[in-house]
Amino acid sequence: MILGRLGRMAYINTLPVDWGVASSSLGELVDLHRGTPTELNRLLAENLLDVSPVSSVAAAERAEDWYVLDALCIGCRGEVGSVILQCDRPVEEFDGRSIAVTAASATAAKLLGVLLDRHWKVRAELVPQDHPAQGRLLIGDAALKTAQSDPAGCVYDLGRIWQDYTGGAFVFGIWCVRKKFVAEHPDRAWAMYHLLKVSYAMGRVELPAVIAEAARATCLAEVTLERYFPKLVYVMDEDLRAGLELFLSLIGFEPKKLLTFGECP
Repeated sequence: MILGRLGRMAYINTLPVDWGVASSSLGELVDLHRGTPTELNRLLAENLLDVSPVSSVAAAERAEDWYVLDALCIGCRGEVGSVILQCDRPVEEFDGRSIAVTAASATAAKLLGVLLDRHWKVRAELVPQDHPAQGRLLIGDAALKTAQSDPAGCVYDLGRIWQDYTGGAFVFGIWCVRKKFVAEHPDRAWAMYHLLKVSYAMGRVELPAVIAEAARATCLAEVTLERYFPKLVYVMDEDLRAGLELFLSLIGFEPKKLLTFGECP
């Protein structure tokens, strides 16, 4: 029996949550689709997935169509490790210069824009990732590999910079479920909600195996990953929710429109 279509991040950042689904017979209960945040945003919006991790920005944009699975998120309380800005000089000197931005994550790009404008007070041009630029925004495995290689220039961890600016936590992604799927298949929706929680519980129990698989998939050193995964927070709490609501309000959304699965009528 297939409960529904489940999205899975192409990066290792969600591997602890995905672990039970990816490494056990739990995976036989769902139809899995892997993709970048941008790809998963689109698939859920086009009704090609039923439940998926999506960017925080996409969740706000589609608040009329999706519920938030409040038990899970992709967040940090300071340094995150996998969302970085690499520059050829201090970012305070970037007025009039350009930064190449990955299209794989709307939230990371919006966060960079907020920090440039409000924290650093710098007017830099954000250009597509294949354009020449004096700085670049990196996310996911590419960011981890760059940080591990001891890159030249200046490197800024956007999770830490957000904490410096606001004093709070940040949420990059959220698991969402389509409202129509909940209405048509409420029992399956609840089953997928609990399936993800069990999958994450298995990831916590088997963290050494998670780290070993992440090292195999990325060729990153296990010591790098042993430092990386504890930086990530996967359980939404009041601090993370407050950080999410502040970020969304700064980019023009009404965060109160985000309804959690438990609040659905």
